Amino acid sequence: MSTALAKIAEQNSVTPEEVSEVLRGMIISGKGQHGAIATNAEMTVVSSIFAKYDLNPFIREGHAFISGGKLQVMIGLDGWIKIANRQPDFDGYEQEEIFDDKDEMIAVKTKIYVKGRRFPTPHTEWMKEAFVSTSPAWKKYPFRMLAGKSLGQCVRKAFGVSEVLDDDEASRITGNANQIKDVTPSAPAQEVDLDALRQRMLAAQDNNELREISGAIRSELEASGQWAQYKADIVMMNREVAEDIESRYATDEVVVEFDEDTVEVVE
Repeated sequence: MSTALAKIAEQNSVTPEEVSEVLRGMIISGKGQHGAIATNAEMTVVSSIFAKYDLNPFIREGHAFISGGKLQVMIGLDGWIKIANRQPDFDGYEQEEIFDDKDEMIAVKTKIYVKGRRFPTPHTEWMKEAFVSTSPAWKKYPFRMLAGKSLGQCVRKAFGVSEVLDDDEASRITGNANQIKDVTPSAPAQEVDLDALRQRMLAAQDNNELREISGAIRSELEASGQWAQYKADIVMMNREVAEDIESRYATDEVVVEFDEDTVEVVE
């Protein structure tokens, strides 16, 4: 049992097994794939963040999801408020609504006061930059959403919160389906189907998409401990597919090559 799971369990008066079940479900749901699993490494990342910021996974103060082959953790508004209130030097906050000459709200400015600091930490969120036209929540509650985003970003700045996104950032990422990639690692004992990996690469429409697919494939093989075994094959396939893309679309774009020392493909 990990220390992080034990800490979360103690904070919320539940068993570590119950915490583990909820977090695994969160990760699997975030992958959105049939037969997906939550690896031990992913569990370690998520549980450590929840424990570090004292977030309750049972009431969704935080969420986990996969974007571009990377595990992300998102904090909701209640989570940001909890983080602020838990800081011993937190001395309150205030928000100011900013209006234009037509009396329409165009921004929300948040100031967080921290004991021992001469000036408050400010953050201004602008409606023009933050508004998401495709989001039902932003359409229905634009002012509430703007105020919440301003507060969350201000908490992040005032207390140095890293490793996480706010709910609006998460929705912008997951709203782009092309960024969601298959990151479920192969079982260590299972032989890798190179033809299947080649087909995944061939599905790329351009070099940028090939870069993402190849990076995700490497991450999967590293997670299953098989990267060293199949590294040469994957590098060769990547180069062949990159050349195929160049000839297929007859562009002047530089052919991407696989950098053997990084997860991504680089130009």
